[in-house]
Amino acid sequence: MSFIIGVDIGGTFTDCYVINEKGSVAYDKAPSTPHNFSLGVLESVKTVCTKLNKPVGKLLQEASLFVHACTVATNTIINHSGARTGLITTRGFEDTVLIMRGPWGRIAGLSDTEIARVTRTDKPEPIVPKPLIKGVRERVDYKGRVIAPLQRDDVIQVVAELADRGVEAIAVSLLWSFANPAHEQQVRDIIQQLQPGIHVTISSELSPLLGEYERTATTVINAYLVPVVSGYFDALETELSDKGLQHPPLIMQAYGGSLPITKARIHAVTTIAAGPVGGVLGSQYLAEIMGYKNVITADVGGTSFDVGLIYEGQAEVSPTTIIGQYTIQTPRIEIESIGAGGGSIAWIEPVTDLLRVGPKSAGAVPGPVCYDQEGIEPTVTDADLILGYLDPEYFLGGRIKLNYDKARDVMEHKIARPLGISPEEAAAAIYDIMNAKMADLVRKITIERGYDPRVCVLFAYGGAGPLHAGVYAEELGIKEVIVPITSAVHSAMGVALSDVVHTYTVSERMGLTGAVDKVSRHFKELEMSARADLQDGGFASKDIIIKRYIGMSYSRQTHELLVSVPSGKLTPTVLEHFCNDFEKMYERTYGQGAGQRSAGIELTTLKVEGIGKISKPFIAKMPLGSSDPSRAIRGKRKAFFRKLNRFIETDIYDMDKLQAGNIIRGPAIVETPVTTIVVHPEQSARVDEYLNVVMETKASS
Repeated sequence: MSFIIGVDIGGTFTDCYVINEKGSVAYDKAPSTPHNFSLGVLESVKTVCTKLNKPVGKLLQEASLFVHACTVATNTIINHSGARTGLITTRGFEDTVLIMRGPWGRIAGLSDTEIARVTRTDKPEPIVPKPLIKGVRERVDYKGRVIAPLQRDDVIQVVAELADRGVEAIAVSLLWSFANPAHEQQVRDIIQQLQPGIHVTISSELSPLLGEYERTATTVINAYLVPVVSGYFDALETELSDKGLQHPPLIMQAYGGSLPITKARIHAVTTIAAGPVGGVLGSQYLAEIMGYKNVITADVGGTSFDVGLIYEGQAEVSPTTIIGQYTIQTPRIEIESIGAGGGSIAWIEPVTDLLRVGPKSAGAVPGPVCYDQEGIEPTVTDADLILGYLDPEYFLGGRIKLNYDKARDVMEHKIARPLGISPEEAAAAIYDIMNAKMADLVRKITIERGYDPRVCVLFAYGGAGPLHAGVYAEELGIKEVIVPITSAVHSAMGVALSDVVHTYTVSERMGLTGAVDKVSRHFKELEMSARADLQDGGFASKDIIIKRYIGMSYSRQTHELLVSVPSGKLTPTVLEHFCNDFEKMYERTYGQGAGQRSAGIELTTLKVEGIGKISKPFIAKMPLGSSDPSRAIRGKRKAFFRKLNRFIETDIYDMDKLQAGNIIRGPAIVETPVTTIVVHPEQSARVDEYLNVVMETKASS
């Protein structure tokens, strides 16, 4: 029997999803281990092996694929714990990465509230401090012509200076190097000859694109991450191999595919924020099976709330990523996140005496107070327990016992008494604030971008996702909420079923006149590289898909949009058609009337995606049976519902005993070993033929 294993590291838990060639699924989770993430990875695999009654070594031996999404790169950026990094650039342009895009560097990636307080904003702490930025004499023009040869003596001198200052990695980003990479390649060779122990990243290989600042920032951050990320990958690969894994693992990328670990080691920057992308991919896969085209994805874990959008069957993709206020040239599936998860800490703002929730989180350690692991701050999970949504004896299938008394006591002392309310009222207020914050974030990724949430379904997943979805979905007018059977490990499912994706780009600004031949030639070269790399990775021609894109912008503008280009011969007429697509996309993105054809359209970037299709196991479909769910009732307990504004005796259902066709009338609570679904008054939930829970809100009436 062959298995595919997907593992996703979250802030609180590490999730594992296993599916075999017949479509049988097993999944579970284990606490994340920030001091050594590989321990949590292996522990999550062990928990699934216990369910399968199979030794870990046997499962790994029989695995055809092991795909992994990790948070090492993200955490390294957040904690400023990367390698000591130097930068070599063209002399006279040493301040590019420090200047950023002028004032945009102060506000990139910040919320509207933070931007409104502009006097409190500042540029981020430099990844490379100024003393570690060195210029060398050389110059290449925009056509790739060498204007001034590279001075080898300059390179030898600055490498020696950087080595004396103890750098572990060097980024190399020279002007117009994507048009002619020869000088960067020479610098890399000199560094490797003189200092073979220093990691080197050159921009012409990592990010051969227009945008002096963005290309440099991307190269610098990758260099900063590579020693840390590659160290983790090395240890993980060795551990998995020793335990029996027969093939090198694949690593999830933020743009929606996976890469062999050998390539992921040197492209560490593309693993930033890759975990939440797995949830979007899993939703896209499941939505296609269920017949949904417009989907809002909502993932609530221990530390964050991550929202994505699938429109007309395709996930929204951004050509750039903002991380730590740096804009980097790595495409990623568009996901908006806020610090709002089960571990988010509730606190009272000192000046205003207002109740706040997040963004700080209790994380995996010490965790919420009710975990009884030395946590001392009230969290959303503590509030959920007090409101009756969680069973203190059945959290994580009974593996963790929750301390209700401790949670209520801290809620009383830190929130209720200062506000002059009861602990239960404080918990309900925290729940309301969380739901309001979640609704606002969904509006940001839909309404603020011209999409109507009312024409979408909501996929709610993550350990805490189904606890909240019924409230904010109804507020937004969303008629259906889908809680996948894999809800608590949904991102791990998407990771496991992701395809292998290689991307190739050429950046050259050109007008439409006479562009067809040049574009066709570039596409041909990029496609050949894509096919060669995928075939080297073991993919047959029939399993390779090539996608082409052209980046376009109005003349003298910087707002580039990628337009999909189907396979086939390019002609001036066909290119004109793609210009029409660009204008429609531009007006949808920036507002009706924003397009200005008379300004002229330029081609800026050519991109090819080489996709190695992973065979997706069939997901078993169950026959629909009786609508009566009474056999799955495991008991009752009091739970609070805002619509009633009181606690009431509520039926508790065991998800494992529900059958396809069962219909549950709210108020009700459905429990699984790894997540809890709250069905509110005037709502109903049915179990579909794939054993997903489909909740209908009052918005559907």
